[in-house]
Parts: sequence; structure tokens; C-alpha cells
Amino acid sequence: MTQWTLVDKWKNKPQGQVWRVKSESGELAYFKFAYPEQWYDAGPITGNEWLTRQLAKRVGLPCARVQRATLIDGGKTLRGIVSLPRVHRGLTSWAALPDNVKRRAEAHVNKVDLLAGTVAFDSWLTNIDRGSGHNVILFPALNGKYNWYLIDHGYCLYGCPRKWKDHHQQDAYWRQVWKFYHIPQGWQRLANKRRLMLMVARIRAIPEAEIRKLVNSVPDPLYSSAIRRDTIDLLITRQRQLERILDTWLRYSGKKESSL
Repeated sequence: MTQWTLVDKWKNKPQGQVWRVKSESGELAYFKFAYPEQWYDAGPITGNEWLTRQLAKRVGLPCARVQRATLIDGGKTLRGIVSLPRVHRGLTSWAALPDNVKRRAEAHVNKVDLLAGTVAFDSWLTNIDRGSGHNVILFPALNGKYNWYLIDHGYCLYGCPRKWKDHHQQDAYWRQVWKFYHIPQGWQRLANKRRLMLMVARIRAIPEAEIRKLVNSVPDPLYSSAIRRDTIDLLITRQRQLERILDTWLRYSGKKESSL
């Protein structure tokens, strides 16, 4: 694991810490970890982030690089994961885009089919944290449009115990995506059936044996055997159900976009 030094304690939240750090070579990144007493709201951040990154790569979704890391603070060795942002002028988030760009994304954003496919990916992983649009990062591309990538996946997959407090993993609640997942503003028009099913096909193409191998190789000691078992069950069950889940989401006429 890479050794990092603290730049500042950027965010200290009940669901975990996000600190800015620097490597020996001067690379800046965001270090994510949680203290043991934060388990209920934070869960195994390293495992959730690492596994989501592997699955995103598998289906072709651009996602921030992550790696396990350690940090010494106050004589204590802290273990977590770092998210490495792109070094690029003009970095912004979906939330910060002007409304006219969001309304005409095809004219301003590259790989819109994949961007809309993020809805299918998040639905598969029961991601409860995409709606604000702050965790979709964009930067200017050579063709005058924006390229983009995804960040912040601590609440995907197992997430934390709080995520499952009211509804167990097999509850019908998790098959009604609008109940736990509001998409960023402007995405409802983009997330049509053709685009969603393109991503469903990529997800369905992952062999079950590969899913099991990935989950069992998660490099996080907090990913217990019970969490690994439940995560494998979640991924394989929802992989089989995903087309039906998204058909139901498409037919739902209520609120699907975030108000943020």
C-alpha cells in the first residue's frame, strides 16, 4: 500500500472521513476511511469503493482510480482508500453545469449512452448516492465537449448497516428504484429504454463466476464472509432481475430526478 501524508482534514462526517492527502511523489488525492465507532453509518468504505471500481471497469464506465492506502495521524495508522482525481483544467461536476448544458447533453457531453447507462449500473448496485450530481465529474475534451467520470461509491453494494435498517436485501423496496435512488437533474430524458438496455446487456454478460471471484478478492478485512456472501447474492440476483427492474422504473410516472 502507498504511504500518504495529510494535507488537511477536509470533511469529517458521521458516514466517514474524507481527508486531502499527498503521496511521496507529490500526487494529491482524497483519503477515505471511517473510525470503528462510525461503522453503522459508514460500513466498509474501502471494499465498497474498490469493488464498484472493478465492476465499473468491467462494463466500460469511466470511474476515478482508487487504491488502498495508509496514513499516520497522531501516532495512529489509519487504513482506507484513496480516490485519485484527474489533473485537468476546467474540472466541474454535473451539478455545476449550466441548465442549458444539462438540457442538451448530447450536444455538450461525450458518451451520453454510457452516461445514461449509469442509471442501470447504479440500480444494479443499489447505489443510494448519485442524485446530487456532485459525484459525476466533467472536464473539457479536445472536441469541445465534456468528458466525464464517476466518483464516490461508498454507499454502493453493502454500503453500511444503516442502508438496510428498514428494508432487507431481498425486500421488494429495492426493486422499486425510485424509492431509494433519484437521478441527477436532466438525466430522466437521457435514460431511455435503449440506453438502459445497452448497459443491462453489458452487466448480464459478466459471468457469475467472475462476480464471485471479484467479491471474494475485495482487499478489505472489514468485508466479512457474511458481507461477501450477501454481496454476491445481491449482484447475481439483481443481474438476473435488472431488465424487469428497469422496465418498472421506466413505466413509473412519479418523481425520479433529484430536486438538488
